[in-house]
Amino acid sequence: TVVSALSYSCISGITSLEIEIGISLKIFAAIFAAFCSFVLFTYEISATENIYEFDSVIKELDIILSIGGDGTIISSIRKCLKYKKPILGLHIGGLGFLAECNKDNYKDKILSIEKGDYYIENRMLLNVGIPDSNIDYNVINELVIDRRDSARTIKINVSISNKFVNTYESDGIIFSTPTGSTAYSLSAGGPIVYPNMEIIIITPICPHTLSMRPVIIPSDKVIEVTFEDSGNKELSLTIDGQIQEIISNRMRVLIKKSSYFAYLVKFKEHDYFKTLRNKMSWKGNMRSK
Repeated sequence: TVVSALSYSCISGITSLEIEIGISLKIFAAIFAAFCSFVLFTYEISATENIYEFDSVIKELDIILSIGGDGTIISSIRKCLKYKKPILGLHIGGLGFLAECNKDNYKDKILSIEKGDYYIENRMLLNVGIPDSNIDYNVINELVIDRRDSARTIKINVSISNKFVNTYESDGIIFSTPTGSTAYSLSAGGPIVYPNMEIIIITPICPHTLSMRPVIIPSDKVIEVTFEDSGNKELSLTIDGQIQEIISNRMRVLIKKSSYFAYLVKFKEHDYFKTLRNKMSWKGNMRSK
């Protein structure tokens, strides 16, 4: 039995997790923290320590165990997209919408995986690209285009499959996946969308005109974004709050459904609406009976 850890910080506790559970699956535990060096270890029960190439290890794995908050799980998905491996989130961070277990029940969940008592949920991603540039990213939660350091609003022209939609004068605009509907888009007034649907959510950020509302479109549409010259020569393009590119207001941004999916491990007792109630602090029926 082998447990591997991709670590930007520390890997303490990984060996004890593997020894205590003793399962036969190969599980990849990912711990991400910014500004630390990349190390890849493989731990065996014999306590010998070996170092392997990332590609060679991950190809042998059945499931990726991502330890942290939603940001960690998003980083894990992006790092491992091309391998098409399912990911189980172990929540030790903030909100934890994407995680399926925590420090109190992770052993039971991993044992359920060994018994086959789980399923894989596919989550749609977006792809953003800029012609004649090296900007080409897959988006798990959302793509945000905003005014960067300027205090002035920007004017964003949005067309969908060659049909003009609107010019948004706002602080910026969000293009969200259903998975990301409970993130930045929600804070900007966007809707909550069931996560395994395949749609694209367009949400303006603080629009100058209040009639500019969020729009939901089918995932087979291609979105083209251009900008009017409003004094902001440089804009910010941010992917999942983790990757930022500075772009010119003369660039053309193309957004479409990605050819990749995120594969998340779920269990039969999973209840998305219960997660919403807990994470959003919904109170339910407040009427006294």
